[in-house]
Amino acid sequence: MAEQRFDEIELIRVKKNEFEAFKKQSSLSFLKGLQATFPEQEHPENFAPIPSEQDYNESLYSDNPHIYYFYLNGRNIGGAMFEIDKENKRSHVDTLYINDNAHGQGIGTKVWKAIENHFPETKVWELHTPYFEKRNIHFYINKCNFHITGFYKEMFDVNGVEKEFEFFKFEKIMS
Repeated sequence: MAEQRFDEIELIRVKKNEFEAFKKQSSLSFLKGLQATFPEQEHPENFAPIPSEQDYNESLYSDNPHIYYFYLNGRNIGGAMFEIDKENKRSHVDTLYINDNAHGQGIGTKVWKAIENHFPETKVWELHTPYFEKRNIHFYINKCNFHITGFYKEMFDVNGVEKEFEFFKFEKIMS
């Protein structure tokens, strides 16, 4: 009998009939992050962007969606959506989230290592995160060895109001 290994992250592809549940879980995770970042805001979703329906649909219903749940010891601990460009060996993280009950345990770092192992053909990873997400910025720079390669502003419609938000662009060149 094969020995079962614990504390290994599994990436399980999200099935098309699970897309709506994935969106809900992901959105809830981002909303909790906004609530933690902006505790003085009664409705932080009106203050800062979380991925929009359009953002999700562009990834979920693309020609070749790469959408995964993360499991640790049989428990769903988060998920991510990726754009994987095998030809150019550049991949983009559209969204990545860890459920709030799995924060602060080193799980995010294990998840990132599992992602790198799952997509060994990727030579450059890129992603974007809002400027105010200090936890994310710390994670990507200090735990995953990304570098900030850009800073930009973008306009978003937040509940019918056009708002400007600032983002960092990160890259990680694989060795």
